[in-house]
Amino acid sequence: MVSPDALEGQKTFDQKDLLVDVADAKSVAVAGDKNVGEAVEAKELAGLADLDGIRRSWNLQGLIVIWVSALLMSFATNLNNQTANSFASYATSAFASAPLLGTITVVQAVVSSVALQPLARLADVYGRFEMFSLSVLLLTIGEIMIASSSNVSVYAGAQVFWAFGYIGISLMLQILAGDTSDLYNRALLSAIPLTPSLITCWIAGPVASGIIKISWRWGFGIFAIIIPTIAMPLLVSLYINKRKGAKLRKAEGSYQLPNHFQNFLQLDPVGLVLLAAGLSLILIPISLASSNTRTWKTAHTIAELVVGGVCLIALAVWEIKWARWPILPVALLKNRTVIFGLAAMLINYAGLYLLQSYLIYYEMVAADLSVKAATNIYILIPFAGSLGQLCAGILVKYIKRYKWIVVSGYGVIVLGMGLSYKHINGHGQMPQLVVSQLILGIGEGIVMTTQFGVQASVSQSDMAAGTAMYTTAVGVGNAIGSAAAGGIWSSLLPRKLQANLPSDAISALGEIEGSVVVAMSYEWGTPIRDAINKSYTSVFRTMILAGLVLVAISLLCSLLLKDLNISEVDKSRDYKGVVIGKTGAVDTLKEKVHIGEDGHSAPSDP
Repeated sequence: MVSPDALEGQKTFDQKDLLVDVADAKSVAVAGDKNVGEAVEAKELAGLADLDGIRRSWNLQGLIVIWVSALLMSFATNLNNQTANSFASYATSAFASAPLLGTITVVQAVVSSVALQPLARLADVYGRFEMFSLSVLLLTIGEIMIASSSNVSVYAGAQVFWAFGYIGISLMLQILAGDTSDLYNRALLSAIPLTPSLITCWIAGPVASGIIKISWRWGFGIFAIIIPTIAMPLLVSLYINKRKGAKLRKAEGSYQLPNHFQNFLQLDPVGLVLLAAGLSLILIPISLASSNTRTWKTAHTIAELVVGGVCLIALAVWEIKWARWPILPVALLKNRTVIFGLAAMLINYAGLYLLQSYLIYYEMVAADLSVKAATNIYILIPFAGSLGQLCAGILVKYIKRYKWIVVSGYGVIVLGMGLSYKHINGHGQMPQLVVSQLILGIGEGIVMTTQFGVQASVSQSDMAAGTAMYTTAVGVGNAIGSAAAGGIWSSLLPRKLQANLPSDAISALGEIEGSVVVAMSYEWGTPIRDAINKSYTSVFRTMILAGLVLVAISLLCSLLLKDLNISEVDKSRDYKGVVIGKTGAVDTLKEKVHIGEDGHSAPSDP
């Protein structure tokens, strides 16, 4: 969110400020001492106080430097993430631990989902500069450890550092968009960190192929040099403006020395522990069970799921009843735009990953495509998604509404998923499948505007928490969708092969099921290969049908979003500093500062 009332305006908490979410007035504008108290306590977060000073001290030129550096960081981290998957298989093979690759991937996914809310809280309590610096440091440490790892234990541990750093940078770039723009430009600015994927998704393969000829270690080591280097302009700019902001606040008498004990309490450590434990205990067994359906029946899996659920229930009780600085503010949990927006995104991504998880397997086996051709189709969704989000951001800027843009995005997704289901019929309809993937990707990009809706419907003090909740919902949806896809694949494929394979090939069923390479080794056009293709196609169509049902539910959820009038909400925001779209805000602030008691302008200091 942009900068609403960060200091004095938030203290008054008047009716103008309560226009933050016109439709959800009951949740954010309940008149009463409790709400006033919550607003004051939110203001006490040290990082938000620092942010107010930073915003009032930077200028348009500084914002340009910050965003050029941010765009380069986004390009480098996107390329790093997309090439890392290629290098990981070589790394685990070098340690003779290839079977651990799946486990490491699960750990990365869980860390990425669990870390978001704590990282957002750190940014609010300790500051944007500190959080950016920590994220870059963790990613760099992770890259160095991976590049120099001598065994799989060090490699796996380094992946945790890398995952924290990567997800931290990604989250901070989205928070930066919220800190530096007004609402008219927010959706467009939020899309900018994702635009490098328009290029990186096509060059990641060739870059990885070139680097792997030298060593897989350089695939990580090179980014340990590149990312910190290009992050320096952004970090230096934030630090300089942090110092300027501190001087400004000292001159006003609003500056307070850091109280590290209070900062620790403001992190809501009890809430963070319950959140991390709850998500971990639910996501880990779900993710691991995707490769073995028998896992669901084991006692430890059931126990983990039950304890994880209890932790999340305890979290809700703690946040509502006792937390002084809740990481999940009650106003967010009562906001219908937030709740239905996040529910729609979680369900949508679960449906999407029912399609994405095994798409390459289907293309290589049943459609007889090369690895390169299958990969090129696979990346159509993220490629088209970047275009879709950019177009949606432009529409929000000029239409000044967002709900029906999101609803139309879900409609496009349903169309794309339906066309995918229709054209999953083997080798003969690949052009139609390509078109369906492009349509699906554009829809997925459009609905990412939901993040803007979440930010627009909450106050500035809750913006980082709302952004993290949105990203967590996406991550949880990914995990659930991937696990469901794995469960369907591992349980249904053996049955289909059993029914379709010729009797003389039944003995090879286990090998065919367990290896794409074995499945492709049977010559095209033979009875065995035809049976394999038929089985793959049948299972994949079942998965897409389940995904189609889920994205249809997401469409229904999106209809319950509030149709925010961006003009009205934006007018309620007091931009105390330069933000993109309101670059004259500093001049307005200076006029306010220098107004004398008689109502006439006082001369500025020389």
